Amino acid sequence: MSLSNGRHHGASISDAHNADQLIEHLHHRPCELLITDFSMPDSQKPDGLALISYIRRHFEALDVIVMSMFDSPALWRNLLDLGVRGLFDKQDSLTELDCALDTVCRGHIYISPSIGDRLDTPACDTHTDSALSIREVEVVRLLYQGLSGRQIAERLNRSEKTVSRHKRTAMQKLGLIHDSGLIEYGRALGLNGASRSVSAPRRRAKEWAV
Repeated sequence: MSLSNGRHHGASISDAHNADQLIEHLHHRPCELLITDFSMPDSQKPDGLALISYIRRHFEALDVIVMSMFDSPALWRNLLDLGVRGLFDKQDSLTELDCALDTVCRGHIYISPSIGDRLDTPACDTHTDSALSIREVEVVRLLYQGLSGRQIAERLNRSEKTVSRHKRTAMQKLGLIHDSGLIEYGRALGLNGASRSVSAPRRRAKEWAV
């Protein structure tokens, strides 16, 4: 992930390699723009929605661009609801990332073309993952990363009983019986940041004035 304390061109750039370093950096060295991966499993502090939510609560003036390869309209919408300024598909070229930076620095919201296509598709409202709550999707994502129920509870600051309930409800909604099916579901959505097998046709990124 990268942090900038200047507006894009000519800016001073700093790097953090996990969520722990990122939070420490933000508390001690104020920045204007953050580009971060959604999934950062090698940290003591939580990643994913919990990390983005923490950043938005404690650093409201910070513009955030989230990079990922997951395919989950429910998560994308939740990130936008949290106030994320950019959603960048890691399958896009670095040229597209430059476009994302320019768009956000001009006060607009950037959404990668492939992500915009999925959000624009009416069918995505009935896509399987939309039937799951955000907490259920987070539990599935962390299960797919290989975390145990206890580790997920610690990561999300929830009880093991709550995590177990989210997992059980997700399996019921998806019509699954075994954990292996839930893990396969996570793989299909790319919830660990793995590359998707299908990408949308290229077109211009969208901008929204706010």
